[in-house]
Amino acid sequence: MKKPIKITLFVLIFIAVAAGSVFYMMMPTPVRMTEIYPRLAELSFTEQGIVTAENQVLVFPISQGELNGIYVSEGQNIRAGDAILSVDSTGLHLRMNQVLSGIVALEAQIANLGVEQNRVNQELRSTRNALQGELQAINAQAADIQRNIVNQNEVVAEQVRIQNVLIEQNENDVISARENYERIRNLYGSGVATRTELNNASSNLTRANTVLEASRHELSIISSGGVEDNAEYFAGVRASINARISGINQQLGQDFTAQTAAQINAMIEIERANVAQLEREIANSTIHAPIDGIITTLHAQSTNVVNAAQPIAEITVPGGMYIDVYVSTQDIGTVQVGDTVGLTLRQRVDDIEFEGRVIEISNSAVVRFSALGVEERKVAVTIRPQLPTNLTIGIGYAIDATFYVFREENQVLVPRTAVFRDNGQYMVWRVQGYEGEVEAVPVIRGIELRTDTVIESGLSVGDFVVNDANNPDLRNGVRVVHER
Repeated sequence: MKKPIKITLFVLIFIAVAAGSVFYMMMPTPVRMTEIYPRLAELSFTEQGIVTAENQVLVFPISQGELNGIYVSEGQNIRAGDAILSVDSTGLHLRMNQVLSGIVALEAQIANLGVEQNRVNQELRSTRNALQGELQAINAQAADIQRNIVNQNEVVAEQVRIQNVLIEQNENDVISARENYERIRNLYGSGVATRTELNNASSNLTRANTVLEASRHELSIISSGGVEDNAEYFAGVRASINARISGINQQLGQDFTAQTAAQINAMIEIERANVAQLEREIANSTIHAPIDGIITTLHAQSTNVVNAAQPIAEITVPGGMYIDVYVSTQDIGTVQVGDTVGLTLRQRVDDIEFEGRVIEISNSAVVRFSALGVEERKVAVTIRPQLPTNLTIGIGYAIDATFYVFREENQVLVPRTAVFRDNGQYMVWRVQGYEGEVEAVPVIRGIELRTDTVIESGLSVGDFVVNDANNPDLRNGVRVVHER
């Protein structure tokens, strides 16, 4: 009895194991699958943009100097004429006083020109009168000497006396020429006299010194008894005195005041123009808003000195709005004017999505820094938003801008991991329904998206594909079931 029972048990166990094995082999393999149906295929990237106004005005200061006070803040509504800031005008007032003092000094020079001319002319006339008197005396003395003086020593003594008179006159000429040179040099230093006038004054001083030295040399010759011909000597003296008288007459005929006065007046006009400019800068040391609007950027708050080359503020006039976005040079080639852009206003609850259109792309890149401080080359893109009627956004708001590299409706999409290659042919594992036998079918692949691939042909609506093409359990005919 025992032996038949053991055999029976063994047979039953074998049948159970065989049945279990068959059942296990017939049980479908669970895999993740994707159902094929027309979907939106989209490849995009997102950048953050800032809302800006259509009409923005940069405010530049007319005055420059140290910042005295700021009277507005960013985001503040202002009206035309409101004070934005003021500049310390102490330096302007000091410069004004200096310029005004300079004008007074120049006007004093003009007033003194006539006095100086009269003084010089009076000295010249006095010198000429003295020379003319000396010439008459010399003529009379020469005649007396020729009649009465026979002693050579007496002749020499008289000639020495006459020569000393000439030397005295020549010394006076040197003094006058030196004073005139110093006057012209001072005028030249202040920009009134010309280089030609200075050179002429220098030449006159040199000539006067030369004549003085010659007369002194002549005295040494006379004192040594070298003069023998009285007639020749007196002729030379007369010629020298007459030349001096002729030179004085020529100087008296000159009027240096008119030209100098014209030059000084020209300088006064320049200084008056400087006064007008300084008055304008002082009057504008407080900068006012030129228009009504909002202070969107206050550049002056980050400096203590303002100048005419840098704006102090940016005023935005409410109205039409743009969104300025900076796009990486790697992506800008996919953006074109007229493209539709997805826009998202992030909120704590329920983000608001709307669209916009690219209206302008800059033709050059600028350096921008990421939140991590990484330097990036980006291109400015301007978007005109299509705002929903119930949406109100302000200048400076941050808006996410989504640019679409590829966007097509009714496309067949499968996960990128579902596609594999077999002998150069793209393939997928296809299943007819949620459960069934898998079949490797060839497909034509289109554009690859971030996680999906567009299939242009080879699949039909209602098909299923296995997401993981590298599953080692897959082969033609293997039963699979969708793993939920």
